[in-house]
Amino acid sequence: MTEPVTIGVLGGCSWIANAAVLPAIGASAHAVVGSVGSRSGSTTYDDVLRDPANDAVYVALPNGLHREWVERAAAAGKHVLCEKPLASTTPDVVAMAAACDAAGVVLAEAYMSPFHPRSAEIAGRLGSGDLGDIRRVDAAFTFRLAEGDNYRWLPDQGGGALLDVGIYCLAPIIRALGIPSGVDAWAVLAPTRVDLTTSARLTWPSYADASVLVSFELPERQSLFVAGTGGSLAVDRPYTPGPHDVAYTIARPDGAVEQHTTDGANCYVGMIDAFAASVRGRAEWPRPISDVLAVLGLCERISAATKATQ
Repeated sequence: MTEPVTIGVLGGCSWIANAAVLPAIGASAHAVVGSVGSRSGSTTYDDVLRDPANDAVYVALPNGLHREWVERAAAAGKHVLCEKPLASTTPDVVAMAAACDAAGVVLAEAYMSPFHPRSAEIAGRLGSGDLGDIRRVDAAFTFRLAEGDNYRWLPDQGGGALLDVGIYCLAPIIRALGIPSGVDAWAVLAPTRVDLTTSARLTWPSYADASVLVSFELPERQSLFVAGTGGSLAVDRPYTPGPHDVAYTIARPDGAVEQHTTDGANCYVGMIDAFAASVRGRAEWPRPISDVLAVLGLCERISAATKATQ
C-alpha cells in the first residue's frame, strides 16, 4: 500500500471545506487531514506550509487570495489542490501553473463533478459522437445566495455568479462543442457590482448554439440538455451529484426514450483519490491546466460581452 497523502488546509473556516472536502479526505483510503490553518485559529496559514507532515495543501480561501497562497505553497514544496475557480484571471492561472511546474508540485483545481460515475459516462457520450452532430446545449445553475459576509459579493475577491458556478455549465459545453466563435451576454448586477445573474448565448460556425444561465438570485435549479442529430440527452442535478444521482435520459430520433443509470458515488472522495494518485505519481491529474484556461477564458469573454443592468 502506498502511504496516504497528508493534506493540510488553508481556510479551515470555509463552508465547502467543512461540508464536503474535509469529510472526503477523511473518507478516502489514500489521504489524511493534516494541520488546518484559519484566520481566527491558533494555526496560521504559514504554520500549515511549514508543517513537514503535510505533503500537500487544500486552498479553500477566497478567489482573490488563490494566487498568493498557491505560489507560497509551491515555494514550500507542497502539492496544491485549490478551490475553483483556480484564479479570477487568465494571467494568474498561468503564473500559478508556472510556479508549481518550477517547484515540481501538482496543481489541481478542486472541480469535483467529473469524478462522479454519471458525469464520466455523460462526458464519454459527448466525446464519442453517440449524440451525432450537436446542435444545441442548454445549461443552468441557479440558487439563492444569502446576503452577508461572503467573498462572493466582493469584486476584488473574484465574486459573482459567473466565476462561482460558471465552470459547471461551461465545461460540458466546451466538451460537446469546443470553444465558441460568438458570445453575447447580459447580467443583473448586485450593489457591489458583481453579477447576480448572467445569461449568455454562445454560437459556433457549425450553426450550433448554447445557452448559459447562472444566478445568485433565482430559485435553485441545475440542468443540462444536449440536443444532437443522433439523440437528445437530459439530466437533472448534473453539477453537484451525490450517491443517489444516477439517472439520465436520451431521446432518439425514432422516438425511442432510453433511461440510463450509473453507479453512484461521492464525487469529492473521487477527487481526493485522484489528487492523491497524482501526488504519489501513480496517475496524471486528469484535468490539465489547458482545460482550466479554456473555461476561465470563456468566462472572461462572457464578462467582456456582457450588457449589464442594475
